[in-house]
Amino acid sequence: MANQVVRGEVGEWRVEVRRDPWQLVMMPAQGGAALQEAPAGPEAWGPVGFQTALGDARRRWRSGPWRQRPGPANGDAPPLRQLWAATSATDGGFGAAGFEARLATDHPDGWSIAVRLSAGPADALVVEATIDSGRQPAQIEALGQGFLAAAGERWLGFGERSDEVDRRDGTVEAYVGEGPYQDYEYEVLVDVFPPWALRQRADASYYPVPWLLSTAGYGVLLDNHEVSYHRLRPGGDDRWSLEVEADRLAYRVFPGPSPLEALGRFSEATGRQPPPGPAWWFGPWVQTGHANHVPLDEEAGHLAALHQAGAPVSAVETHCRYLPMGEHRGHEQDERARCAHFHAEGLATLSYLNPFVGEDFTDAYAAAAAAGALQRRADGTPYTFTAYAGGRTPPEAIEAQYDFTAPGAADAWGAVAAEVVDAGHDGWMEDFGEYTPFDAVAADGTPGEALHNRYPTDYHRAAAGVAAALEAAAGRPLARFVRSGWTGTAPWAPIVWGGDPTTGWGFDGLASAVRQGLSIGASGVAVWGSDTGGFFSSVEQLDPELLIRWIQFSALSPVMRTKSSGIEVFPYRRPQVWDEGILPHWRRWAALHTQLLPYLRAGVEEYRRCGAPLMRACGLVWPDVERMAGVDDQYLLGSDLLVAPVLTPGATSRLVAVPPGEWVELWSAVSYDPTTRGLRRQAPGVVHHGGPAGAAITLDAPLERIPVLVRAGARIDLLDPSLERLPLDGDDPPIGASLQF
Repeated sequence: MANQVVRGEVGEWRVEVRRDPWQLVMMPAQGGAALQEAPAGPEAWGPVGFQTALGDARRRWRSGPWRQRPGPANGDAPPLRQLWAATSATDGGFGAAGFEARLATDHPDGWSIAVRLSAGPADALVVEATIDSGRQPAQIEALGQGFLAAAGERWLGFGERSDEVDRRDGTVEAYVGEGPYQDYEYEVLVDVFPPWALRQRADASYYPVPWLLSTAGYGVLLDNHEVSYHRLRPGGDDRWSLEVEADRLAYRVFPGPSPLEALGRFSEATGRQPPPGPAWWFGPWVQTGHANHVPLDEEAGHLAALHQAGAPVSAVETHCRYLPMGEHRGHEQDERARCAHFHAEGLATLSYLNPFVGEDFTDAYAAAAAAGALQRRADGTPYTFTAYAGGRTPPEAIEAQYDFTAPGAADAWGAVAAEVVDAGHDGWMEDFGEYTPFDAVAADGTPGEALHNRYPTDYHRAAAGVAAALEAAAGRPLARFVRSGWTGTAPWAPIVWGGDPTTGWGFDGLASAVRQGLSIGASGVAVWGSDTGGFFSSVEQLDPELLIRWIQFSALSPVMRTKSSGIEVFPYRRPQVWDEGILPHWRRWAALHTQLLPYLRAGVEEYRRCGAPLMRACGLVWPDVERMAGVDDQYLLGSDLLVAPVLTPGATSRLVAVPPGEWVELWSAVSYDPTTRGLRRQAPGVVHHGGPAGAAITLDAPLERIPVLVRAGARIDLLDPSLERLPLDGDDPPIGASLQF
């Protein structure tokens, strides 16, 4: 049997197996890169195998610290311990269902692994590996597998990430949690968040997905919900691996042959975001106040200043927190008056919900507890904890999380959501979703270790059902925007935003907001936006220049929404979009975003059709172009606009990578008319030639301009520049003009 090689077809894949020594090779039938198991290594995953504990603990999550040290670099994953790998196939082969085999390993007690390959939807190859059921799974810390990496191969995806987009190496953790934050901020935050909510890592994410997308043209999705890791070129070795802290390994491989095609198959299989709602979703949103119960005349005054200046706005966020503490109670009349006022101004209004309910919100908490709708401890009592609740911090705010696997949870949560709609709001921020403890008990029996990462999908699926019923009753569409996510969340998340960034330029600030949009785009989400201006202020504080540059980036993002306030460790007055020095910039870029509605709509339609996101990383579109490799500070918006945000304070120019083909410098071809707020074609424009390997140019970027290139030959449809409000319902406004390049 030594060196025997057998070959067969499994769905759209050609599979080659070397029986002794064991090796697996998976090749897409339509062509493209093959996945070849790496040979065994002393400190790296090779053939499918498992990791055993050195001691009594099953996994570090049950015995070790919840948090790892903070640091800007990846590589903070737990060290590999004792690895045991498959050595040979002792039986099995190809059949009608695919390929099955039992693999001997080098474990001294003769443990074996059962492997199964089968065909899945969207041309995927499904791979499953389990330890011999007669053994002792409590001693297993992780299962994993390593693959050879091609020269120059890089990886995208992994959900929404703030540290990198186009990766060459490092370790990426898949764990739904808070952050990331600046290193110096954790000293404060560890006393605010439950310990299981915070991972002190640069790759921390509210919306991770255990999804690896290779520039070689394939994608791999881990189907486990437990904590997992991707190790990319560990120690400089040309291999990558996946591992999961579980007793079973399951993943799907999606063919390309291009990364965009593999991404399309992935989102076809796991679900894409639903069709977007009315036009106002794509208009500028303004937060008029973060504190609870800001006087209406104060909010109206901000909007009046914008209106008098001719600055477009389509939606208002007011952020009265209906959950967790029922802060609307006693202010119901004010809430209705606020919504009626803004509706009369042609504006949509949005409020706030999350998946917690506080003990102090007595009727909602009692109803949820009586319905068995709260996550529970092993003894059956509600799993309460203290956490930040918007203006209230531990130990004041005692909360529990709704258990959306319980039959009564959606109704209990929906009863509070109904109060948001009854007040007249047109939707809500659907915040949080990262706080499931590992020792929580779910109604459906899912262990906390698996429930933690899956929770956002359960939460947002339930909320989508609640919203659909409320929409039908109210006769108007509702917008929901979420921050947490996992595999399968996208179909239940109409809009995603990038969490709570720092009010700074670099890591976790504006630069990271760009990376978030590109990484989540490469992970199956298209309708996304950031907190314009940032949320969390400590050492770094928002200044007018940063706000202006963030406004420009948001104008050329799918969703444009401001953050007027957030958490300030050291109180100060944040600059606002209605300030005299910033208002002209908001007017210009909010008008452009409004006019781009037809272009953004077309981009969403393309995403719904084939999975291409609106914000496309350079490595996703041009994976083999040398000049575009590793570029994470510019992107393709839709098919024809190449956007290069300014991410450095004081900059008046920036280097731009030019892709293959001909690209027109936008601001050399059109002029902005401050009177009409419109763009006018004025000249042929400067044409830049990327060539097969791409090129690099320096573009002027004064404070009033963001560098943009337009694909030569493109036509950009725009709305009439006179529009300040986009409709709350009904058809989109007609196209007002088209710019041909």
